[in-house]
Formats: sequence, C-alpha cells, structure tokens
Amino acid sequence: MPIESPTVIILGAGFSYVAGLPLAKDLFDAEMFAPSKAAERRFSAVLQSWRAWQSTHPGHGPEQFLTEIYHSPMIGAVPWVWAVETVATALATPLPRDRGTYQTRYAGRITRPVNVPEHIAFWDLVLSRFAIAAVVTTNYDLLAERGLRHRPTQRPKRPGMHYGGLIRPQILKGTAFPFSIMKQERQIELEGGIPLYKLHGSLNWGLETGVLSLYQDNRPAFRHGSDAQIVPPILEKGVPPWLAGVWNGARQALASCSTWIVCGYSLPLYDHAITQLFSDAAAAGTVARIILLDPNAETLLDRWKAVAPQAEIHPLPGLPDALRDLAAP
Repeated sequence: MPIESPTVIILGAGFSYVAGLPLAKDLFDAEMFAPSKAAERRFSAVLQSWRAWQSTHPGHGPEQFLTEIYHSPMIGAVPWVWAVETVATALATPLPRDRGTYQTRYAGRITRPVNVPEHIAFWDLVLSRFAIAAVVTTNYDLLAERGLRHRPTQRPKRPGMHYGGLIRPQILKGTAFPFSIMKQERQIELEGGIPLYKLHGSLNWGLETGVLSLYQDNRPAFRHGSDAQIVPPILEKGVPPWLAGVWNGARQALASCSTWIVCGYSLPLYDHAITQLFSDAAAAGTVARIILLDPNAETLLDRWKAVAPQAEIHPLPGLPDALRDLAAP
C-alpha cells in the first residue's frame, strides 16, 4: 500500500543517463542523427569549434562552451542556433533499443512504453510505495512520459501523465503509416492524472506560427534547424515567459508535498533559478523529507539542507542500487 503523504518525484540528467543518454559533460561525444547534409555540416562546425575551444579551456565542459557562445554573436563561425540544434539532436537521437522499424526522427515515441529495466523497476516501486502527486524534471527527453504512460494502463499499472503548466486538453500530433497493419494514431490525448512539469522544455514541443505544438515524438529537434522548445544547458539559465506556467505549477506541486524523491539531480551550484524554485517551495510548503537517489548523494547533503533546512535528508545510491533501500519500510 502506498504511503499516504503526498510525494513529488524530481528527475535530473542522472535518471536519463541510466537509460543511455549522455550527461551534459558528454553532449558533444554522443551519437547524432543528421537529418540532412546541411545539418551534418552545422554539427561538424559546432564540434570543430568545441574541440578548438576545449584545447584552450582545459577542465571546462560543454555548459561553459555554450554559455560563451550564448554571450557572443559568433565563436569560431558557430552561431547560437547551431549550438542549440546540436544539443537537441544529441539528446533526441534515439537509443538503439528504441529504433525498431521507425524512421529515426519518429523513434522513441511517447506511445511506446519505456524499455529500460531500471526505469520500469523505479516506477513499479515508487507508484506502489508512495502517493505520487507530481513529477518535476529538468530533462528534455521523453523517458519520464513513457515510464508513466500517456494514458492509464493496467499491465503494468501506470497512472498516465499530462504536461503540468500547459493548457488542456493536450492533443499530440503523430505520424500515420498507411501501409502498416498496426496503424499509428494521428493524434492522441494525454489523459493521465499525474502532472509532469518540464522546467527546461521538451524535445517534442515545437513552435508553429508562435503557438506551442505537442508531438508524439522528437521530430521538432530534427526539422527547420531544430525548433524544439528547450532551454539549452548554459550556466545561468533563466525562465522564458512561455515556461512561466510550468514553473509556477511546479512550485505549487513541490510546496504541497511533504516528501521529495530526487533521482539523478545534483542541484548544480550555478543553476540559481532552479535552486531558488526549490527553496521558495520548501519555505512555503510542508516538505519534511528529501530522499536522494544519486551515486554521489553523500556529497549533496549540504546543498539540499540549504534548500530545505527543516527537512530530513536521506542519501541513497543511484539506480538501480537505491531501489532496495527505497522499498524498505
């Protein structure tokens, strides 16, 4: 039976890393699907600029590199939009287990259940052991959506999700395969009960004539030089106006929950906006316990204690090792 105290799940890059996606420090070493020759040339220019920059900035990573591009019109003939496209592509390129018979840009669809054993075990446990009220994530990928499912299911038992902070109903566009026996739905509605707050946007959110459009796959990352609506990983990320509703909803969800389960998010010192978000929610709310699932959880205790001084902090290993301890009464 689930523990009745309301719980929010906070997912960071470490959660997706378990599935095979790169961490921020490895973004420019990841496999990238180039949808066109022009895109391939843009990626090559960004990677060449990155390698040249890295040779003169030892010990610095992609986030510092991207921050410098953001503040400069050009670095090594690489405009900011090319850098953002490269980041989106690195994270949208489907994992080998997700490719199947789909065209690459349509693989890893939100309608396909997640096939990462560690994630399946994680959702099995937290959904049965805790009263999950919301999920908050800094990740752009669709792994959380696929773990919770786009609508309630019985096998395995999942509550389904919808995007917290965005207007409902939420209708996602798809791709029809007219010659397939198993025809794909052209449109689906997110019908689940758990709100998923994506603080930095999502690879399946595109912008069409100034309006946010939602898709079943990551195609916005691969088209028009990438129009995926994401906040790229730079050192001083702000909150764009179109994400204000998401952040406000996340703040309220965090404040309403007495237990926070943090999986794979290290609370970087430079990420002032998110640290402030958590601090404000903790000050306004009832959080009494924070459970950290991270290989370096012990080193993060002081950071989270500064965010929520009133909360008990419980460090556990990362996935999957933490699941045994998390399951304990």
